[in-house]
Amino acid sequence: MTTDVSGGPGVFRRLMNKVARWSEALDYSGFDYTFDRIAFVERELAEIEDRMRQFEASRHEPPDVPPMRRPNDR
Repeated sequence: MTTDVSGGPGVFRRLMNKVARWSEALDYSGFDYTFDRIAFVERELAEIEDRMRQFEASRHEPPDVPPMRRPNDR
């Protein structure tokens, strides 16, 4: 966006139109907010599900304990 106001009729009007278009482009509607919040919740849920999968997998792994020897094994 150029802000050259060096002359010519209607320069201020064109500048104000540019500012208005720029402002409209930055408009953040309720739908945008809702969609952003839903996306955030979905990302958080996926992260929690991943952590739960890792936790469940770690619960089913055998512990790192060496096998016990029988007294007759030598």
